[in-house]
Amino acid sequence: MRFPALLALAAYSSAAFAAEDGAQVYNSLCVACHGPDGKGLNGLPPLVGSDWPKGQAERSIKIVLNGLTGPVEVAGKAYNIDMPPQGAVLSDEKIAAALTYVRQTFAGNAGALTPDLVKSVRAATANRATPWTAAELLKDHPFPLPKTALVNLVGTLYKGEWKELPDFAKLKPAQIEDENTGVVSPEQSGLNKNFAMVWEAKFEAKEEGKYTFYFDCDDFGALYVNGERIAEVKGIAPIGGRKKEVPVLLKAGAVPFRLEYVQVAGQQVIHLGYKGPKDKDYRWLSNAKAGGAGKAAVKRTPIPIEAKDGYAAVYRNFIAGTTPRAIGFGFPNATNLAYSADDCAVELLWTGRFMDGSHHWTDRGAGNEPPAGEGVVKLSDSFAVSGPTAPSGRLVAYQVNKDAGKDSTFKAVAIAAEFKGYQLDKNGNPTFKVAGEGFAFTDAWKPDAERSLTRTVTASGEQPVTIVLARGLAVTAKAGAFEVGPRLVLRAVSGAAPVASADGLTLTLKPGETAVLGYSLR
Repeated sequence: MRFPALLALAAYSSAAFAAEDGAQVYNSLCVACHGPDGKGLNGLPPLVGSDWPKGQAERSIKIVLNGLTGPVEVAGKAYNIDMPPQGAVLSDEKIAAALTYVRQTFAGNAGALTPDLVKSVRAATANRATPWTAAELLKDHPFPLPKTALVNLVGTLYKGEWKELPDFAKLKPAQIEDENTGVVSPEQSGLNKNFAMVWEAKFEAKEEGKYTFYFDCDDFGALYVNGERIAEVKGIAPIGGRKKEVPVLLKAGAVPFRLEYVQVAGQQVIHLGYKGPKDKDYRWLSNAKAGGAGKAAVKRTPIPIEAKDGYAAVYRNFIAGTTPRAIGFGFPNATNLAYSADDCAVELLWTGRFMDGSHHWTDRGAGNEPPAGEGVVKLSDSFAVSGPTAPSGRLVAYQVNKDAGKDSTFKAVAIAAEFKGYQLDKNGNPTFKVAGEGFAFTDAWKPDAERSLTRTVTASGEQPVTIVLARGLAVTAKAGAFEVGPRLVLRAVSGAAPVASADGLTLTLKPGETAVLGYSLR
């Protein structure tokens, strides 16, 4: 579809306009396409309700000078246009006058622009021979961010390492900034690990009623509304499995808002949104948005999967936070684990509820289902059998090369470990089996006291084996035990003891050796 440019008809020359009156220019050249009210005519894009005339004036100037082609979204509707350039027939003065009229009349009284600005853009784009695309323009001149319900947002940055939310009143800020966008983003820190941020603002409740807040993050944090902590995300785990949706009754007006956030390592993501009394979907207060949150979804009756009569529950399906070949076990003491058959490792531990089967058991729902409980601890996310110089996390076995008359030498050979299945005891407790060339081991798990598990690992074969117990979490040796991340305490009960390293926590067993470990979740 072709239509004249914003200041359209090429038949009009600049000499036709003695007085530089923006309304006159618009009504002479633009009205045929955009209409006298700016709402668009004959299926052509409107100016009213559009973000295109708002914000940086350079965007509109470029369109008039060089034209616009291809797909573009205007006021929520898609168009495919071919808008010819008008820079050759319109002076800087006329472009400035017309765009000022458009911005002030149809774009919420956006600011005026000057002929000097048009002149500078014309000079900077003098070598441009083709019309612009929407993607090109928005890359250099993005739309103004919409106002949010957060007013006078201030972000405070702290540097350090924490296993749980600190007392921020006792910390010295590294940086304090006004976040005029009203949008929460951990990227505002300029860091990628070992920092914390606190955002404070006023949340504007437009009307009295129930407001539902959505909060999730990686790594952990807490949300306060009207002076009350309404949601907390604990532990270190991927975003998506620990989300909180909390209703709060608010009166109309501005109420105190506070968000505390700690980033340890890996992804730095916050999902923060709200629904007002009349909203169907979430309005987002964070730069990242939770996919599908607040939208109409298939409503299913929950199917709680849980241990029964002292027998552990099993869930063999896609579990969020681990690999596709995952096997979940829920024990009678409300402690749960997810084992990755791909990585030969227990990768998730959590407490409380085990899993909700309605997603995968009703109409064969696709995608991953997060653990139904709380405080998910992600122990690792890659292959968990290794050796002293293992490439890619695989086991390294040492083979002897014997040459007559010479001393024996050792050669490192990478050998892949494989998952060999699992066996259940009379109470449904699993023993996982892993083997490779020259080695094997069994990995048995049983419930112990409340929030505790006992793990027994036994090696066999000809070569020693090193198993990664935790990777990517802070490990601190303390009183004969190891604190792993903010929620897990691991202790050696008998046999070989774990060893802390820069990579996490490992356990090395010789053939025939057994280690018994205790896991306690806080």
